[in-house]
Amino acid sequence: MTEGNSKNLLCDIEETKKVVYVDNDIVNTGIGVVIDVQNVFKYFGKLKVLNGISCSIKKGEKVAIIGPSGSGKSTLLRCMNLLEEPTYGEVWLDNYIITPVDPYLHKRILTTSKTYKSLLTDKVKTLMGKPVEEKLGYQDAIKAVDGKTLDELSEEVMADIKLNDRLKSNEGKEFSNAVKDYRKRYFVNINKARQRVGMVFQHFNLFNNLTIMQNMILSPVQLGLKSKTEATQKALKLLERIGLLDKKDEYPSKLSGGQKQRVAIARALVMEPEVMLFDEPTSALDPEMVGEVLSLIKDLADEGMTMVIVTHEMGFAKEVANRVLFLDGGSIVEENTPDELFNYPQNERLKDFLSKVL
Repeated sequence: MTEGNSKNLLCDIEETKKVVYVDNDIVNTGIGVVIDVQNVFKYFGKLKVLNGISCSIKKGEKVAIIGPSGSGKSTLLRCMNLLEEPTYGEVWLDNYIITPVDPYLHKRILTTSKTYKSLLTDKVKTLMGKPVEEKLGYQDAIKAVDGKTLDELSEEVMADIKLNDRLKSNEGKEFSNAVKDYRKRYFVNINKARQRVGMVFQHFNLFNNLTIMQNMILSPVQLGLKSKTEATQKALKLLERIGLLDKKDEYPSKLSGGQKQRVAIARALVMEPEVMLFDEPTSALDPEMVGEVLSLIKDLADEGMTMVIVTHEMGFAKEVANRVLFLDGGSIVEENTPDELFNYPQNERLKDFLSKVL
């Protein structure tokens, strides 16, 4: 259950959740972590798309995500900037949470719930040989056993709550305040977060009723990040860099697929993002146009841009990425350096996949 999503969504879904928690005070323990994905699940109705994914993206990393169609690659990428909201789990940008708080990930929040207190009290009663119906207050219950026993019972109860999705819509004021306090402490507005994360889509997503220049300056001007003059100057430099300065007053319909995608990348760069997310940026292109787009992305990688790329271009992933994630069935099945993953795969599913695409 995530904050504001309190129904028991998993009652009819086969679940394989692990007992995973994050530290309430230090979420990003890795040095230089920019994006931190914590135990993310995503369902569309009863369709399970992501199955408890955790991964971190460090500053300067180039991470390629590969896998068969339907494995959850694009959904994972879209969760990273909240274009899709996880059903469970959290996504962090630097030390700030951009998703709703997931109580199941935080012990200090779980232990304030009515469900936790009730189940723990019942366990203490059972341990003491008392009937469950006998009244015993929570404070009396936790005082009735020694510290070690209490810790063991607490872990059992929290695991039970998490694995069986036991949190209800009303877990009491203390629980509600704990969630609100955590959110207040760590939350950042998603629109501010997106200013730091550029996204490039499969199908360009350019506005056909706007010129190329208008497309490029729209977001930074509307969001108040740059004046129209500043945005225009930045856009002109980027268009010159990608060899499309002469197209600035054209409409997208006049451009080839490769040109549109290069404009889409340049448009994201006008915002001066810290991280770039690419969702299969060449999948909608004719084969002869793929190279010009990949060349631009490679140039950005060489300049040190942090990026995550969902791609079917295995050769490109080998050349540009310094880490590759292989997804299958909504899970990260294997991750490694390009050399190790492509040349010495360990997982049988990965071996089968590579035999068909290489």
